[in-house]
Amino acid sequence: MGKRITFPTRSFGSDAQDPDPAALAEWVGARRGQAADLITYQLEQGLIPQLDSGVTLPCAGGRWYRERWLGALTGVEGTDITGEMGCDPRHLIQDADDMARMQKNLWLAVPSSGELGLTDRYFHDPEEAAHSLLSAYQEMMRAMRDAGIAGHVLLCERSDGEELETLAGRRVFFFTRDQTKKSLTLLLEHQSVVAVRPSGLGLIADLMGEYEIQKIVLIDAGQEDLMRALELKDPDNLICGGYCPDSCGVYWKSVVENASLIR
Repeated sequence: MGKRITFPTRSFGSDAQDPDPAALAEWVGARRGQAADLITYQLEQGLIPQLDSGVTLPCAGGRWYRERWLGALTGVEGTDITGEMGCDPRHLIQDADDMARMQKNLWLAVPSSGELGLTDRYFHDPEEAAHSLLSAYQEMMRAMRDAGIAGHVLLCERSDGEELETLAGRRVFFFTRDQTKKSLTLLLEHQSVVAVRPSGLGLIADLMGEYEIQKIVLIDAGQEDLMRALELKDPDNLICGGYCPDSCGVYWKSVVENASLIR
């Protein structure tokens, strides 16, 4: 009989679930006198199934955290840029403090700058507007890290060179939906750990000769997917990852249960 290999698991966040009114009311009652709102509740509810399932590297937040992120930006009205951008991080710091009480060294997923859908009505210069926004991102992420968040996952549709060059680093991980060669190539120019779906393993194999890929995070991997990935990387450099779209208790339990095979 072969040896069982168990891989670590990593979350890149969750979509917000519709709150149960009774559970929400009970939660509000339990937190009476403490600063909290619906976003606080959604952060907690997205994290609890990951902790219960034993995800190795859990991550709060998701694409829905856009509302809080937008609200912390200054120089923005709605989705219009109306002045020099900065941030008021008070709510972000409170979120970081709340999450750090639940789990130390926790990551937080937020939309990348391009996912905010901002319209420039102030700079009238795309480069200047992008620079101002990315500077605000750095300030916001730094405020949350100072309050106890270990790092941020930036969720994006496709890779953006300027954003990667400005923000990518040890405490910022880009997770892109776009699995094309162009997008992955740009991503690998700035980070050596890449998250891909099983369908992207062929592209990763092609790119390994050109880029140093330290680790592969395989999203929603099955047994056959892991066997294919082991042809590219040894077990110590493979991670099973996920982003929960729905039914997160079931989803994260499945990710953890599927993160092993007999070889």
